[in-house]
Amino acid sequence: MGLFYATRKRLIISWCVSIGVGIIVGIVKKLPPTSRCILDAGVVVGLSIGSLSILYHFIKSIVTGKLPNIDPCLPPLTTSAKTN
Repeated sequence: MGLFYATRKRLIISWCVSIGVGIIVGIVKKLPPTSRCILDAGVVVGLSIGSLSILYHFIKSIVTGKLPNIDPCLPPLTTSAKTN
């Protein structure tokens, strides 16, 4: 969502992260197998913690009935966008 219709700051951050991940993947592919396996294990742990965090906040918002107070960095709606 932050790659197209977002504030300038969000666009820059989103595109830099996406390009950075691609560069890191290219570098990791050139590592020896042992190092790559260690990094892969770290990625699995990180993704697992992130997934559990999302699940925790989802369940918390359902139980409390209150959405998190986080700025999505989206520009304000224009008149034409409100009608569509």
